[in-house]
Amino acid sequence: MNSFKHWMVGLDLTNMDGLVLGYLYFLSGIHEPEHLTFIHVIEDEGISEELNELFPEVEKSKSLESIIREELKKKVDQHFDAEGPHVNIIVRDGDTSETLLSALNEFDPDLLVLGKKTGYEGEGVLARKITKYAHCSLLFVAENSQYKLENLHVPITFSKASARALKRAQKMSGAVGADLHLQHVYNYPTQFFPYIPSEKYSERMNEHLNKKFEKFKKKYDLGDIPDCVFTVNKDGKEADQIYDLTLRTRADLIMVGAKSKTSAAALLTDEMADNLAEYHFGVPVLIYKEKEEHIGLLKSLLDKD
Repeated sequence: MNSFKHWMVGLDLTNMDGLVLGYLYFLSGIHEPEHLTFIHVIEDEGISEELNELFPEVEKSKSLESIIREELKKKVDQHFDAEGPHVNIIVRDGDTSETLLSALNEFDPDLLVLGKKTGYEGEGVLARKITKYAHCSLLFVAENSQYKLENLHVPITFSKASARALKRAQKMSGAVGADLHLQHVYNYPTQFFPYIPSEKYSERMNEHLNKKFEKFKKKYDLGDIPDCVFTVNKDGKEADQIYDLTLRTRADLIMVGAKSKTSAAALLTDEMADNLAEYHFGVPVLIYKEKEEHIGLLKSLLDKD
């Protein structure tokens, strides 16, 4: 994670900002970023009149942007000082997802950090869209995230993307002494539906998956890593199986690799990263991406506008 030198952080002037900034400060103590870009998106231009009513003492010459910038600076200054990373605060107006994606293209951060509220309409849709098109890695900070890293959960698919995320997780866990927990979720065999596969079948499947896991370790030179937990996906919701293991291992962070999407077919295919982005795990979720492999999709989206 030491390659994450520039972090972009979304703030929305709600209580969620305090949690995001607190977690950011905790994480920056483990891996020090060089630059922090904080961004706030004004979705409703008419809100300026409401702010004028709420803050009548504010000088008329001050723009809405400057008012918001001052409020954001107060929050940021509580966690980061002049001796820390270089801080930049930007305020934009427009659609949240489109404005964020445009800012990613403009500032080219290595990591985008966003708060994730539970039960808010549209929250999962926004997270999924940003995950699909963003070229950089993403960190979604849940409302009840804790400032600790003792157990790191890494769902894998035996892919190159999973190997990259796992190597990143190895570095992170090694830096803080956290335990790694690996999981591979495989689909419920349709030929058995609606019956549960026999114990003998499960044993054979585990043997088969263990062989794939050993090949995966050797192919990507993963070294000494923990055993992988194999979980059958009986109900079609892969994220539910991941959530169950997250609870059992008391994971503090979930990290998953995102495959590059270089075609329309790949874009339309549901992937683990997209599904995990919109699921409410109650712990932070880090989606690792290789920027060079994802930038083409972001630029093609922005070129259409």
